[in-house]
Amino acid sequence: MVFCLLLICSMQASAACTAVYVGLEVSADGSLIFARSNDVQEVFGNHITVNPRVENESGRVMPVSKDGNVTTEIPETTYKYTATPFMNSTMEYCGFGSDATACTNEYGVAMSMSVTAFPNEVALKADPLIEDGLTEFTTVDLVVCQSKTAREGVEVLCGLIDEYGSSESNIAIIADQNEAWYVEMYGGHQYAAVKLPADKVSVFGNEFNLEYLSDYEDNITSKDLISLAEEKGFAMRGKNGEINLYETYSGKQITSDYSHVRTWAGHHILAPSKFGSYYNHNALYPLCFEPDKNVSLENVSQIMRNRYEGTKYSPDDTGRIDMRVIGTDTAISAHIIQVYPDLPAEMSCISWVSCGPQVYGVFVPVSNDCINVSDAYGANQPANESGVFDTDNYPYYTFKDLCTRCVGPENHKIYGDAVQGYWHEAENNMFAGMSKVITQASKIKDNNTRANYITSYCNDMQIQAFKDGKQILNNVVWEQSKNSNTFKIQRNPETHQMTGEKVVIRPMELKLNASAYAYVPAAPN
Repeated sequence: MVFCLLLICSMQASAACTAVYVGLEVSADGSLIFARSNDVQEVFGNHITVNPRVENESGRVMPVSKDGNVTTEIPETTYKYTATPFMNSTMEYCGFGSDATACTNEYGVAMSMSVTAFPNEVALKADPLIEDGLTEFTTVDLVVCQSKTAREGVEVLCGLIDEYGSSESNIAIIADQNEAWYVEMYGGHQYAAVKLPADKVSVFGNEFNLEYLSDYEDNITSKDLISLAEEKGFAMRGKNGEINLYETYSGKQITSDYSHVRTWAGHHILAPSKFGSYYNHNALYPLCFEPDKNVSLENVSQIMRNRYEGTKYSPDDTGRIDMRVIGTDTAISAHIIQVYPDLPAEMSCISWVSCGPQVYGVFVPVSNDCINVSDAYGANQPANESGVFDTDNYPYYTFKDLCTRCVGPENHKIYGDAVQGYWHEAENNMFAGMSKVITQASKIKDNNTRANYITSYCNDMQIQAFKDGKQILNNVVWEQSKNSNTFKIQRNPETHQMTGEKVVIRPMELKLNASAYAYVPAAPN
């Protein structure tokens, strides 16, 4: 199905994102895991790319500002990396940068940005944002293409803010095989980055969470982070006289249910013994906490879809619409990144990517060792097709349409529940299959043979997912058309009189077989 409209875009930075971090010591399979939804109420098509290593090529620049008018020179040698950027049609539509969103490179460095957050008025007045400064739409690939370690990535990011300033208040996560860093960017030039503990987890919505630098093993901050707050009179001190960054640069006056309830939900899901089943607007949920049990990839995938099921905040169970959920239909994409500490760096990262809303979509794999991606997920809608909603050729539109048709209490029960059930089974098969593939691939001595083997598997899964996605969308459209009845009451088939009884629509059944996702090819000799 292809639809074309003339559209005008207006957008703020990603303002409903949720992020998850799982330290490698508390993950079920020993990988470091982090994830993020990229949420904005727009139609912003995205795809997956593999960007080659470039050696000894001087004079290249990449954009810094949203409109690309401010650029920065990049090193002569940049590294191979995967990304999940906008398609050309989207960039034509919105006029922004590509928003690489989530990247992994050949050295095992992975990054996701941004979760938009909000400083208080006093802090922002003391350190105003820079209109043409760094933005989430230009940052991730700019950092990852030139970083060999997570710490170097943090230094590159912070160096860019020092030089150009920031146009947004953002949160980023940067990781490698040894460590993960959490970065809060407050105003135009102030930031704080901390090394996250390997034995903790984190879940947060659109809000700053970092309190004390001394709680973390290592940190990197802007040189005026403390002195600016002291000189301008807004420094807030806490334990042992140490500055509390949360109270200083954000604070409870900024707390919004829109963001805070998502932070609570993640804490409650992963540590219900510590964080109860009732949300507390006034509670300060810690940035890092111990989970009740080790966290699996499946757990993270379900957190990314969470709509407060089984609680009084669930829009699907209660019909209420005053609480922002994690699994929202306004997501333009989502991703989960695994970094394995015990694999060769060039195959240590797996990105699980959902093009379109993840709540009724599917996460497909792409390794940092991949040579390319499938034609389906790699397809880049050209600029001259801006405004064309094409579900035949681009996964983003397929899964966006599918979500639009399945979301909501009634639609979920009739259509969405079967869709989620199918993707849940398919994903679990892929999660298990990918684990076997990388185990077998790690034993292949020839790097090219290994890369081809991993690439083939990832592409096969992507192709199957897009094929099934289109079939499921067709099924939903068919069933919705069949069930369309504005009267919504039954009639007596003999007398043709209306009975007054509401038409009962049975839940849709999907006759697809998810066993195709369990296939794991034999590794080449």
